[in-house]
Amino acid sequence: MSVFLRNALALTLLALLAGCWDRVEIEDRGFVVGSAIDEGENGAYELTFQFVVPSAMQGKSAGGGHPSAKAFQNVTASGMTLFKAARKMSNETSRPPYLEHNKIIIVSETLARSGKIQEVLDLFVRDPEMRRAAKVMISSGQAKKLLEIKPPIETLPVQYINSTSENPDKSESIVPPATMGLVHRFLLEDHGFAIPEISQRDDKVSLSGAAVFGSDKKMKGFLDGEETSAKNYFSGTIRAGALEIEMGGGPVLFEVKSASRKISAKVSDSKAPEFTVSVKVEGNIGESYSEVDLLDPQVIREVEHRVNDKIQALMYDVLNKLQKQYKADAIGLSDYLNENHYRAWQKIKNDWEGGEQLFSKCRVLVKVNTKMRIIGAIDRVRPKGE
Repeated sequence: MSVFLRNALALTLLALLAGCWDRVEIEDRGFVVGSAIDEGENGAYELTFQFVVPSAMQGKSAGGGHPSAKAFQNVTASGMTLFKAARKMSNETSRPPYLEHNKIIIVSETLARSGKIQEVLDLFVRDPEMRRAAKVMISSGQAKKLLEIKPPIETLPVQYINSTSENPDKSESIVPPATMGLVHRFLLEDHGFAIPEISQRDDKVSLSGAAVFGSDKKMKGFLDGEETSAKNYFSGTIRAGALEIEMGGGPVLFEVKSASRKISAKVSDSKAPEFTVSVKVEGNIGESYSEVDLLDPQVIREVEHRVNDKIQALMYDVLNKLQKQYKADAIGLSDYLNENHYRAWQKIKNDWEGGEQLFSKCRVLVKVNTKMRIIGAIDRVRPKGE
């Protein structure tokens, strides 16, 4: 065979090999944007996928398609494994599920309390299509119901849920999003953690609160809005917030503009570590129904003092709940020991939440230092009688 023919044959084979052997046309994919996992009958799992309906989305954005068509379709299937349930959906949809655009994974409270969160997330961890940035949430009721809400602004329920979950910078009672990658890390470690709670109120969702898990990966319970706020102060994830205090016969709202926290520990006795959590807060007077003079330096100091007391009380309340009721370190003390006192941590890590349960016995001192920077645009509130 001549050199020319050999080169021509080689080029032909290279051209054939360059194609995508596993290519699937985009119009043949069923794009899943949200998932919900509930407990089924007889030990089975109930898996719900929210599929985008491209023709309806086009109709809403470009004037085409049927104007009354829904922009999404929820499909539910059951199976002893989630993989089998997902395969069953091919019997009901014209396009097989494609998970690369999955943004939300909602796990029901029932499954979380039974310690099955590792099992139900296993499919998503293993699937090469799955995005590690997908957000994991725990529902306070049936998970699939949250994919059926009718948001007034967003086209898709998942869009609405996803946008709401991005509001920790505006609300101190929302836990920062727990991505699939972060939850996977939690599940590989031996200490407690918290995942955002999601609940339904009519056609609205609430993400104010958190689900607390112990080192055994079982959900212990929920934290309400104020407790979640206190947990965020412990974790150093507060970006903004609002606190109401009583002053001069009326409420004064202190707007938190920034906050930071530092942890220190004494580990001379590794079986009884002592922690100091120092929180620094800066903010403004956002609103006042009080008749005190906010230009008076003594009044400003009193406001700062009362904000200190309120934050400190909230933090001690949630600490007591985590130590005595849930016995789960969801505030990151174990992470601090592992990073800063490694030798001491290695001695006690097996007894931190298990064994001797040292977390529930350790002493934690909370210090709060508040600085008020701006009192607002009104110069003075006139006291009564003037």
